[in-house]
Amino acid sequence: MVSKLSDVSDIVKQTINDPQQSFPVILKLASSEDWKEREVAATILVEGSKKKPGDIVAEMILWADHADPNVRRTASEGLRDVARKQPELVLPVIAKLRADPNLYVKKSVANVLRNAGNYHPEFVLSVCADWAKGKNADTAWIMKDALRKLKTKYPDKVEKIIATR
Repeated sequence: MVSKLSDVSDIVKQTINDPQQSFPVILKLASSEDWKEREVAATILVEGSKKKPGDIVAEMILWADHADPNVRRTASEGLRDVARKQPELVLPVIAKLRADPNLYVKKSVANVLRNAGNYHPEFVLSVCADWAKGKNADTAWIMKDALRKLKTKYPDKVEKIIATR
């Protein structure tokens, strides 16, 4: 059983050098029933995305459509670092997940947006304002959770977005 990143240091190195080769192993970890293995899968993707963000994002776009909510959550969670640095790159992934009915997935998407909001608040406000137009209950949950930290700095903008939904 895999319970920490050091258990798969060879996979981390492979992901940094050639992500395509490691995606099948990461996918297996992402679909595990064990939460520790799922966390390791997401962390491997975070590490790989520091060197090859485009490759990781391209694969996560595919994973965002996966039937398994654990894999969909990993698609979002594995992009934490990219969201901090280049949030526009993660948009195709989180846009696919914005109306996901699974709470595990919704929490991850909100977390990715919240993290991005620490560095790129205007981006997150803009994305949420756009998503609010869809008036979807699952999306509304994600936005409310994602915007809770920005509410103190941008109360009027956040209130307007929340009221739109």
